[in-house]
Amino acid sequence: MRVEQQIEYEAASDAEAIRVARDRLGREAVILSSRPVKLGGVLGFFRRDALWVTAGILVPDQDDAAKESRERMVAFQHLLEVRKAVEGAAPPERPARGAASAFSNPAVTPTHTAKQAYESNKGPADAAPTVREVDEIKQILGRVLSRMEDGGVHTQTPQAPDGLLDENVKKLLDVDVDRNIAGGMMAEFEASGLQVPFQKWLPTAINTMGTDPSSAIGGRKILFAGPTGVGKTTTIAKIAATQSLWGNKKVVLMTADTYRIAAVEQLRTYAKILGIPIEIIADQKDMAGTLKKYREADLILMDTAGRSHYDDGRIGELRSLYEAFSPDAVHLVMAANIKYRDMLNVIDRMGVVPLSALLFTKLDETSTYGTILNVMRDFGLPASFFTIGQNVPNDIEVARGERFVDLLYGNSPITRKEQS
Repeated sequence: MRVEQQIEYEAASDAEAIRVARDRLGREAVILSSRPVKLGGVLGFFRRDALWVTAGILVPDQDDAAKESRERMVAFQHLLEVRKAVEGAAPPERPARGAASAFSNPAVTPTHTAKQAYESNKGPADAAPTVREVDEIKQILGRVLSRMEDGGVHTQTPQAPDGLLDENVKKLLDVDVDRNIAGGMMAEFEASGLQVPFQKWLPTAINTMGTDPSSAIGGRKILFAGPTGVGKTTTIAKIAATQSLWGNKKVVLMTADTYRIAAVEQLRTYAKILGIPIEIIADQKDMAGTLKKYREADLILMDTAGRSHYDDGRIGELRSLYEAFSPDAVHLVMAANIKYRDMLNVIDRMGVVPLSALLFTKLDETSTYGTILNVMRDFGLPASFFTIGQNVPNDIEVARGERFVDLLYGNSPITRKEQS
């Protein structure tokens, strides 16, 4: 890529920075960089905060265009194989060089496709999902932090005489489940009076968003929030691909992430491959018109700026975007391989909007899953999807209690073959 018509200017906010760039350079303009500065004042006093912005238009070089074309052809070939597998046709004997096979997972064969794995627990639509409002999130967070300060999260089996602690509780503690949560679940199991092993009962205590892809998504207008580096944009592309290819739905991609050029271009490339529209929301004032433009769409997926969850300015923008978009569901995307306190920090910062579900990525990058159970149980939020790799569209699953318990106990570990 090369930059053309580069300009530099002062702006009072990110929204103004984007507006000025579009006014001066057109709708193809992008923000290349912005940094906070102090301007004006007398003798160092009364200085005001501002942003010094660099904007421009990115034009692909000839080599870049050729590379993008090759990447799109490979990706399209892969999606074509998936479509043929879904329709019952045999995959090509010689896939395009570098193309990932739809059947690279030994468990995924022409009679058990990625589509079947994605919908493996398909059933009737669930009841209306739980939604945690902002005030409720803060209250729960306060209680959890207080509990952790009192006793902490126990990640090791306590040193106690044999038989003093129930074996089922010990197993949960060994995989990073909080002691209070493990004990509470054991009490629920005993109160149920069911004459089944605890591990067989446990899936019924795992709260999930839905039993099939559509109910797991949770509506028509969906907003995805989350910090940097969790794979949010890739996850949205996976959901868009599965719903477009397998659900035959009219899908629209939208993104308010005007800060990260790579993320926008990544989503734009998948939109081109799938033949679905994409809209870049540079100004929330345009939201009403954009939504009206796509009033016939079956599904609208909104990506948000994946800045650090410590960035207060970006978090404030999330609230404004939520109010303008008015989504049916908000999925908080979190990586499964981070510590529980880090998950709480994410919820603290991202909980400025009501949350409908938790979507966990990078399950292939951790060996224990107790922190997932901790956050689901503490906040009473269902899990919607699990992602287990970067492959679009295969590496995503509807969150299911049975699958999660198998992972929790190591009965069905994610292997490198499953990630391919």
